[in-house]
Amino acid sequence: MKTRLPVRGDRVPVVAVITVGVVALALSIAVTVTIGPANLSVGDVYSVIFDKLGMSGSTVSAIREGIVWELRLPRTLLAAVCGAGLAVCGVIMQSLLRNPLADPFVLGISSGASTGAVMIAVLGIGGGAISLSGGAFLGALVSFGLVLLLASGAGGGTSRVVLAGVAGTQLFSALTSFIVISSADAERTRGVLFWLLGSLAGATWSDVILCGGVCALGVAVCLLKASALDAFTFGSSTAATLGIAVG
Repeated sequence: MKTRLPVRGDRVPVVAVITVGVVALALSIAVTVTIGPANLSVGDVYSVIFDKLGMSGSTVSAIREGIVWELRLPRTLLAAVCGAGLAVCGVIMQSLLRNPLADPFVLGISSGASTGAVMIAVLGIGGGAISLSGGAFLGALVSFGLVLLLASGAGGGTSRVVLAGVAGTQLFSALTSFIVISSADAERTRGVLFWLLGSLAGATWSDVILCGGVCALGVAVCLLKASALDAFTFGSSTAATLGIAVG
């Protein structure tokens, strides 16, 4: 059976999907920023936003202005950035491995990040020089490196990467549980579990800028490598035939 390569006309639905997605995201942000326990009307919320953008004058009190600009909006935008980052990670891994189950959780990256963060929080590794986020990042790198080594030792191939990722997930999950149970007291255990569950409650504008910049850089790199990623969707053999460095 012949594989039909995409032609220019096939891009129209993709553009439509992207357009609808962007519009839906913008609408969801616009609605979400108006939701919260504080008694703020929709008019008050957008009065603050327009005032900060220099489009009109706000008559809202300083406290309510802080609720909108310093609490609600950073959380909402950071949630959108996090969702975009996770979506990019998932689609890239599924393209490279040709497996709809491939994601940072299946490949052991998330488990390694949890282990790295727990080692910083509970064991105090790094002497305070490394933050929880830094420890999570290093743990994710170590975990993914180990997964690639296991897959390479097993003969390579995308299926072995997935299997090695599952093994890595179990290994680092068990290591995280062992560290928490053996070394953490009740207060630290609650703190670690709360951190692992994740929260956007402490989101600030600096977090939005940092995460947004990293996410934009990652998307730019992926767009530059779009042709190679497209080739991988047809298999590593086809990608190699097209001149892609599969390794």
